[in-house]
Formats: sequence, structure tokens, C-alpha cells
Amino acid sequence: MRLWKLSAAVLALFVVACGGETVTVDQQEAGSLQLPLVSTDSDGKVYRLMGATFNITGTQTVTVTDTAADTVTTPLLTGSYTIELAPGWTMERVDAPGTPVPATLLSPNPLPFFVKKGEITQVRFQFKLPGEGTADVGIEVDSGGWFAGSVRFEILDGSTPNPYAELVGKTVPFLISFKSFTSSRESWGSTLVHTGPVTVQFGGAPSAQLARVAAAFKDSELFLSLKVAGSGGSMVEFTNAQLWSPREGISFDVYPGSAPFVGVVDRDGFPVFRPFSAEAPARLYEPYAGYGVGGMSTVNASP
Repeated sequence: MRLWKLSAAVLALFVVACGGETVTVDQQEAGSLQLPLVSTDSDGKVYRLMGATFNITGTQTVTVTDTAADTVTTPLLTGSYTIELAPGWTMERVDAPGTPVPATLLSPNPLPFFVKKGEITQVRFQFKLPGEGTADVGIEVDSGGWFAGSVRFEILDGSTPNPYAELVGKTVPFLISFKSFTSSRESWGSTLVHTGPVTVQFGGAPSAQLARVAAAFKDSELFLSLKVAGSGGSMVEFTNAQLWSPREGISFDVYPGSAPFVGVVDRDGFPVFRPFSAEAPARLYEPYAGYGVGGMSTVNASP
């Protein structure tokens, strides 16, 4: 089993709250929201999110445009919200003002969050930076790859009442990010990819059920499987992905069903983990409780 060196950095921008406008809120019914916009990496390089506009909708509607400070803060009434990072932002190193750093937003956008009375809510936007360097905008740096996409939930699975019923008919974007991975050769020309601890995010409308699921998957590990399609050549099939939370007894599975795609095969005929896209059935399921929900997914993955 070989530990592959990763060549990309993922910035984690934590929205531990958000503000920038004068908002009058009854403090007895409010939570606190802050948005840090500057941080320093392990090499001393300071990165800043520039020109950001955040649109917050939900119990209140707030547009945050004054992001000149290192941290902006505003109270919000308790309730459910989404926060959207609007187009037009750039990432810069503070020691090179006016020169954008190539960065890609990976997180579902907008992201849902909940504000609780007297508490600070944390929401994270993740960005990918090219190259070997790492940086931390907000709180945490996350170097590695991702498995992302969206699921159109259509079918309830198992016993009733089913807490996943609220998801039927909805398309939910998701991001599973990881810091490292290993790959091993399996039989019949297949490769198993085993990631390090993951962070999971779901987009779309606020859902207490999905918030619980995302928290349950924290620090779990993702398994991906690829195999050669047919004999010889470079056609590869994505065969499955599984994320399992033993603590909460929840699984997220993407099953076989994708069409073969042009991939990379090593000299011995085993697939190499490289960026790919696929469509396949997916399911969120709680086997101990006996219920879940499923549908078709569109996914993309990158080391």
C-alpha cells in the first residue's frame, strides 16, 4: 500500500458567524456570527479573501459587503439560514496586494446553517489552491482531495416514520474532503482508494437531518473503488464509494452503475486515482434504525 503525496492545498474558510451591516436584533433571541477573512499559513504567508459579498437569507435577510476588517461580526435571530458567497471574490497574499492567487471554491454554495440562542454557529467554505503550499483562511487548513457532487433524492427506504422524508424530491449538493489517501491493488484489475479523515458538507435548504448526518461523518474515512473496463486499454469504471460512521450507524453509499470513462492505468493494468466524473445511484441509510433515502447522483473526484 502506497501513501501518495498530494500536490494541492485546500483552504478552509470558517464562517463562525457573519456580518458587515448594522443589524438591530434582540440580544436575548440572538446568536453570534463572525467571519474571519485573514490567516497565516505554516510558512508565514498571509492570505486574504478580497471583494467578498455574503448573502444571508432565512429568519433574517442580511447582505454583507463591508469586509475590509480582518473579522466582521453581526448578530442574527435564532433560526435557519443559508449563506452564499457571491461571484466577484478573489484570494490574495497580503504581501502581494492586487495579485490574485488561483483558488477554486469547492463547498456547496450557498451553504445552510442554523443559529441558536446565545451560541456561535460555524460554517466552512473550502477553497482549493494549486501547488505544494498550504494556507489557513479562518481556522483550519485542509490539504488533499475531494469527492463531491449532488444527489436527487427520490425513494424512501425502510421503515416509517422516516426522518429522511423531507429530502424526497430535492437535489442536494455535497462535498466530502480529505487530507490524504492511500491506494492498493485489489484482484481483477481493481484499485481501492482509502482516504484519511473526512469533512462532509451538504448544500441546499437548511436541514436538521443533514446537519446531523454531516456531523456524524466527521473524521470518518471514505473508500473508493475503480476497475479496468474490459481487457486492456485505458477505460476505467468507478464501481463504488462508501462512507460509514460507526459512531452513529449512518452510511453514504454510491453504487456501481456509471459508464466507463477514459482513465489512467499503470503498467500492470490497475487504475490510478486521477480526477473523474460519473453518474450512479446513491443512498443515505441507517441500518440499525432501518431507514434511509436514495436517488441518482452525479459525482466528481480528485486526489
